[in-house]
Amino acid sequence: MRILRFVLPFLVVGQCMAQVSGTIVGGPNDARIAIAAPPFATVPGKEALGSEMAAVLSNDLEFSGLIRPLTRDLFPAGFAGFTSDATQINFDAWRHTPAKFLVHVYVTSEAGKLAAECRLMDVSTGQQVVGKRLASEESWWRLIAHQFADEIVRYLDGEPGIATSRVCYSGGTTGKKEIYVADYDGANETQLTKHGSISILPAFSPDGSKIAYVSYKDRYQFLYIYDLASGKSTALSKEVGMNSAPSWAPDGKRLAMVLSKDANSEIYLVNADGSNKQRLTNNPAVDSSPCFSPDGRQIAFVSERGGNPQIHVMDVTGANPHRVSFQGGKAYDPAWSPDGKSIAYVVETGGAGFEIYVMDADGSNPRQLTASGGSNESPSWSRDSRHVVFSSTRSGSPELWTANVTTGENRKVASIGVRAQGPDWGPRR
Repeated sequence: MRILRFVLPFLVVGQCMAQVSGTIVGGPNDARIAIAAPPFATVPGKEALGSEMAAVLSNDLEFSGLIRPLTRDLFPAGFAGFTSDATQINFDAWRHTPAKFLVHVYVTSEAGKLAAECRLMDVSTGQQVVGKRLASEESWWRLIAHQFADEIVRYLDGEPGIATSRVCYSGGTTGKKEIYVADYDGANETQLTKHGSISILPAFSPDGSKIAYVSYKDRYQFLYIYDLASGKSTALSKEVGMNSAPSWAPDGKRLAMVLSKDANSEIYLVNADGSNKQRLTNNPAVDSSPCFSPDGRQIAFVSERGGNPQIHVMDVTGANPHRVSFQGGKAYDPAWSPDGKSIAYVVETGGAGFEIYVMDADGSNPRQLTASGGSNESPSWSRDSRHVVFSSTRSGSPELWTANVTTGENRKVASIGVRAQGPDWGPRR
């Protein structure tokens, strides 16, 4: 069983709410905050682990888009690494580097358990500004690095990072797909379902303990909920016809879904135990792909009631439906950002091209996030509203990619070992 806990924090000196915007990646105008994260100091015999943990943390910081981890060639001349004692840091030497902050971590190991004393130091003052003691089983060492990276981002920006989060997705060959989960960076990929069928469109519950998904494991297209603690799947909806597109309400007590039991594709609400189905839409056009606003008061969805598929928004009661996508081209797959300000969606750009767009929640200011020419679909937001994960065929086979909403940078999620589609970005752990 995984063990991860916060113990009593070290003294936290000062407060910082640095706002980083207009980031220019690389070059003299790089607006990101420079941070040095040398290999973590460790007990004898764990030096390689200390280097790996520092590399994971540096990747997390860089991924945020707010931070520029310094490369080794920018460290002070003659720097040979940190010791366990943070009071021995030579801040005079570090002040001659671009580093604004230093990461100092000391890792101990006993009986398969790790403990890490984690500090963020202000180079200009030589003072500690963030401190945490973290512990885990040694096999979960990556989570310690992720956790402290999130704390560093919290200090610098006011909003924690998302390094501890995971993504779930459908993976496999054309005739057989299962539900998988992995760390946000693609590490620790784990197959969850073993139905030997087609299982798709997974969606994390708000607390990350369950995943709703579509499967043909019982011959027809039904909805199920997978419990990550027990590894068991239970049926959510087995109505006649299509059961699809599960979307959790922010309180985790209900889900929106698409059913065709009344001879048309309509959106319904249902309790998380499958009871009390309530129909929300009643239109002869196809309505699909529901997605809750973060306050739970509205639902974005796709409707063909205007002719072509477009993004619409309605109250959670089904009242006041109105169209919000007007950029041109058919629009699909809405995903509401956790801060409530934006909706990501897919636009059919002609031929076989599908690109990811983002607009303000009222439909204004549409902007394109991808331009790969392939099929880019199923956007899902990170909990900090800074990134979107999606599936893309730009390299041929479907893969998971992310886009930084501020900079527009696209990057492939490494280490995913299957053809991956339909991702959903889960909460922090």
